[in-house]
Amino acid sequence: MPSQVTLFQVFAFVSRLELWEPVYVLSLLGRGFSLAQYGLLDTLWYVASVLFEVPTGALADRLGNRASLLFALLTQAGAFALMAAARTFAGMAAAFLLWGLGSAFETGTYSAFLYDSLKEAGREGDYGVVYGRTTTLQILASALGAVIGGLLGGIRLQVPLWASAAIPLLLCPVVWSFHEPKLQRAVERSYSLHIRESVRLISERPLVKWLLWYWALMGTVVWSLRIFYQPLMDGYGVPVQSIGALYLGFKLFMAAGAHLSAAVWQRWGVATLYVAPWVLVLAVMGLGGIASMGAIALIFVVFAVEGLYMPAVNTLLNQNIPSGKRATIISLAMWISCLISVVVNTPLGWIGDAYSVQAAFGAIALGAVLGMGLIVANLRREVAAA
Repeated sequence: MPSQVTLFQVFAFVSRLELWEPVYVLSLLGRGFSLAQYGLLDTLWYVASVLFEVPTGALADRLGNRASLLFALLTQAGAFALMAAARTFAGMAAAFLLWGLGSAFETGTYSAFLYDSLKEAGREGDYGVVYGRTTTLQILASALGAVIGGLLGGIRLQVPLWASAAIPLLLCPVVWSFHEPKLQRAVERSYSLHIRESVRLISERPLVKWLLWYWALMGTVVWSLRIFYQPLMDGYGVPVQSIGALYLGFKLFMAAGAHLSAAVWQRWGVATLYVAPWVLVLAVMGLGGIASMGAIALIFVVFAVEGLYMPAVNTLLNQNIPSGKRATIISLAMWISCLISVVVNTPLGWIGDAYSVQAAFGAIALGAVLGMGLIVANLRREVAAA
């Protein structure tokens, strides 16, 4: 592999330690916020992403992915510091809005930068395998971070958040050392024209359109589920340190799914994308229907499916979109996912408060059945016509 790809994989590993993940919901609940308020905060994160997702993707296409990654790191550092310090809803809302902005600068940039680096070296044919391995490294990093975050959270729930603010700052010199791939980019003279041309390209390629919808809705489902994992485990009396250890297991299952993704794709091809949503739906239905600690086992299944489908759908998308519009179009998928989440996350929080966490899982399963049924049917039609 080119040396830049190796350095990027180091960056990808460290940036995904995610010490905050096993404790951040509990940290908010411990400061007096309800699930409904958390759902609203999560909605604000998605609002920021909806507002900035496509413009930041266009900015990455025009100014380069390195600048986009640097801005993402700086905003994420500020967001986690504010999240650790805030005691009011207004302060926490500002943290989530800033976090959403930083994530918008990151979305699409990771995969576009990796693909273009390989393409410049004449190795774009290796993208599927390299992306799968990079994803595996990121998942392993988040698994390690979950254990560390759980241990730090056992000291105080805000400690992992402060540590999560420091990591992006340490990574800025690494990103600064990256070389921007020098590829011919068909980028329009203005941001608005670039975005319109990207949307036009999607409308002319139905396969790309349904892959974007697939990415968007599957992403909405798996991220909505994460609102309720920590309250579910806390309700069963699982201590914070043990939640961190469980997240280690979840992430290892996700890593296994990502690691096997290329092999599964070679064997099953696009059928992988047809089957994955229904395995996910069955697991979520179990989370909603099993009122015992045994339900926690189904979270392992959800993470494995997430690790499996993402490299597959990402590879198929990158094969069907040009370099000059890659970050913008992938950002459109995230934009759709954010828009859906803006609508559903606060009501899901209300369901969790008014009824139960299990009821919220049931609502997510119903939405996934309806949405993914339509998307998979159209995706199959477009693949057959291609």
